[in-house]
Amino acid sequence: MLQSNHSYVETHPLEPVGPAEDLFIVGVSVFEITDFEPPLQRATVVGINLPDPGTFGPYNSYIATLEIPNDPAEELTDVPLEPTPNEDVWAGTTFLDFGGTLPPIDVSVRPQQEDGTRIGPVILQGTVFGEEVDGDNGNNEDNNNSPFRSRYRRK
Repeated sequence: MLQSNHSYVETHPLEPVGPAEDLFIVGVSVFEITDFEPPLQRATVVGINLPDPGTFGPYNSYIATLEIPNDPAEELTDVPLEPTPNEDVWAGTTFLDFGGTLPPIDVSVRPQQEDGTRIGPVILQGTVFGEEVDGDNGNNEDNNNSPFRSRYRRK
């Protein structure tokens, strides 16, 4: 977590899972509350060393889904990830609009058809905002409805 006199920035690693568990890939999420008036909440998701999406099936892009853990109805937004020129790094950013207390936010990255007709399995997962719950190890029975093992809570 980085803090300055103005903006607030929090970073978290994203872990490879499912069909990507044995691949040498990594991801990171960055959450920032800016010092603009009113403050903006920006979430950025980055996948590093991702293979061509077609590696996982009939896909041609990646998408990140942000959601509030343990609440399947609380999908916040989908963030299309765009490749860098060498296509090793895929990144996307979005602005969030929350009033009051900010809930924990989880993220999952999947390959997809660019037109949204087909979405693949989760290959990266983690948190955007919140902290890992000690001793849970993703086995919390309340998390069974989550599409990935949510192990995070709001600070």
